[in-house]
Amino acid sequence: MSSIQKDCADFLRMTFNNLTGGKLGSGHAHEIVAAYFGYGTAAALRTEPKYQLAALDQAAILIPDLRLMDQRVQQLNGLPAGLPGVDALALQLSNFLRGNGYFSGKVWFTRDLEEHINVSFIQEDPMMIEDALSGEMATTNAFFDELYVDEVSLDIGDDVLVANVSGSLNGENDTDKPFHGDSIAFTTTMTFERVAGRIAYRWPELETSGAVDESHYYDEDA
Repeated sequence: MSSIQKDCADFLRMTFNNLTGGKLGSGHAHEIVAAYFGYGTAAALRTEPKYQLAALDQAAILIPDLRLMDQRVQQLNGLPAGLPGVDALALQLSNFLRGNGYFSGKVWFTRDLEEHINVSFIQEDPMMIEDALSGEMATTNAFFDELYVDEVSLDIGDDVLVANVSGSLNGENDTDKPFHGDSIAFTTTMTFERVAGRIAYRWPELETSGAVDESHYYDEDA
């Protein structure tokens, strides 16, 4: 009986053989695949009770567990010489999943998810947060153009990955109008619903709130 787990392992073995002429054992290949999907052992992936890999096609974001792959490759005894590094293995598996129609979303390659969410997700499309702050922007006299993230903290649950984002939206004052603030402090909660394995999620739902930051103003008449 074929499965995505087995297909991935067979692909790694075939690719390694084609590249080097060497042999990657089935057990080793299955352990590497399991780590990619966020599981400490191949048995743990096989016995996943709820988030089957067959549901990968419902996911929008795949985040290969590079750190766990690092650990497992260090732990496994008897790996063949010439085995590609973890990043190359993860890229091979990701391309295989996409090329065979198992997954069609975005793959996030990172060992620092907090930084990736800021730099490669929020900053690539800051409007997803800025749009939610349009009401606050309208109360000021500023032109806003800089979204700055102070912190991203993660809460990884059994069913969701939650990223708590805090920062400020900064702008420049319109000098022809009375001053009403040029910075909005915001918090955004991003909720990624788990779909398959431990690394495949739907596109996140965002909840953003914010208020004009008046903490550094002072009254000149005081």
